[in-house]
Amino acid sequence: MVTETVGAMNDPWEVALKVHELNEVGSQEYRSSKLLQETLRNNGFEVTDKYLGIPTAFRAEKTVGNGTPTIAFLAEYDALLGIGHACGHNLIASAAVFSAIRASKIVKNGKIVVLGTPDEEGTGEFSGSKILMVERGAFKDIDLVLGSHPGTEWNVGKNALAVQDIEVTYKGVGSHASGSPEKGRSALDAAILTYTAVNMLRQHVRRDANVVIHGVIREGGAASNVTPEKAVLVYGIRSSDLEYHKELMERFMKIVEGCCIATGTSYQTRLIGPLFSTRKINVPLANFVRNKLTEKGISVPSVEESMQKPAGGSTDFANVSQVVPAIELAFKIAPEGTPWHSHASMEAAVKEPAREALGMVIDVLSATALEFTRNPEFRKEIRNDFIRKGGKSA
Repeated sequence: MVTETVGAMNDPWEVALKVHELNEVGSQEYRSSKLLQETLRNNGFEVTDKYLGIPTAFRAEKTVGNGTPTIAFLAEYDALLGIGHACGHNLIASAAVFSAIRASKIVKNGKIVVLGTPDEEGTGEFSGSKILMVERGAFKDIDLVLGSHPGTEWNVGKNALAVQDIEVTYKGVGSHASGSPEKGRSALDAAILTYTAVNMLRQHVRRDANVVIHGVIREGGAASNVTPEKAVLVYGIRSSDLEYHKELMERFMKIVEGCCIATGTSYQTRLIGPLFSTRKINVPLANFVRNKLTEKGISVPSVEESMQKPAGGSTDFANVSQVVPAIELAFKIAPEGTPWHSHASMEAAVKEPAREALGMVIDVLSATALEFTRNPEFRKEIRNDFIRKGGKSA
């Protein structure tokens, strides 16, 4: 644990640069979390550290007027292992903090909340912390959630795939591969057979469910003349249909079981992190944000057009959208085609286009908060859309 003190900052870009410099991976973002907390505290927010038992999570809130409705801005601040802030979470952190600060100064009635949500990338003990927060009741008193994420385009209706990572450990029987092969049972054979069978599975899945299955053999033996007693395979299984995802997981497990029967081996499975859900896109909310962007001269695809595009990634923000109306504004900091989670995207997170986009995001999200607090009809439209799409209260 790092205990170096990082004081408050008052400029959004300075905060973004500092979080980028701190470069803390998931569940270890101690200094980044403290920086955001102190900045909010310095602007009149009451801050709870180690929120819900998560060491680098926090909740900050400020009540204005009668204190209703309640709007939460979500901050992420974890870096990627080995490559730093190549997903731009330094910008997400600053956008959440300063959108909330601005909102607290312009709304007449409401409670403005910032939730510090560690380890979105899923590298540490509190992988996908937003999911833990949903389970532990963090959103029960929240009426609206606002967030953002950098990328190569402006977008207000991006889909997200459900994903579950799973580790399979195969156990065989070791023996001399030449001297007594009949006594061996190869764990590696079971892993390779599984890998091959999953490749065959890909042909027989629903096209409209945007299924993506990706895996690696993490361990498979050490010497060619020893039958491997242990092999480890790790898969990520994704789909845009949450119910169909359950079926995929069941089919995957049948493959694993069958391959072990065929090879005379056994297996154990371990889910790596929680299930990341699909996203509920709130159309009235997304349309409002899009209109604010177009007023500023930014070209943004229509919500309907965006929703028709297949998702490529997954996020724990999607789980939040299942229990409270939410939007995660995608904002452009790099040219189209820039690979994400790369050195190029890491460098883009501290360049001038990112600074300009950050200011725009703060303007738009705080304006959205203002409209939500003062326009009951807007609140009703958002709530009705959420309920119509099967949203369930936290």
